[in-house]
Amino acid sequence: LSEESSGQPYGEVIRDYEPLTDTRWRFGTPNYARVNTLYFQHRSKIHPEGSLESIVNKLVKNWEVESHHIADPKQWKTMDITKFQAMLNGGTPANAQLMADIGPYNLLLGETDDYSAAAVTLEESNKIFGSTFADGF
Repeated sequence: LSEESSGQPYGEVIRDYEPLTDTRWRFGTPNYARVNTLYFQHRSKIHPEGSLESIVNKLVKNWEVESHHIADPKQWKTMDITKFQAMLNGGTPANAQLMADIGPYNLLLGETDDYSAAAVTLEESNKIFGSTFADGF
């Protein structure tokens, strides 16, 4: 990822993801420059480098790179995909491949009165949330 995506221009690396050389990106290499600008302007906590909070912060940001932008879960490095399971409100467990296929938004939202994960593709969900939260959230 670019220096801007890592946070380096702000003097702090908040995303240190190093993709495999043959990584298959869904929509091209992501650029977090705009999101990082707002993050550094508005964050309320600065965690000491190496602290548990700093490590978790970086891990979640790196996981977001993978789960949203890398199509093949076999290329994910932030989790053991053979053990990964996610469940929504006690529903059926989903593995990493299902999350890669339908996308994290659809996996986490499921079916509600206002949103149908079954009716929205991964690409459509990314467009919906990308335009709704254009500067990240």
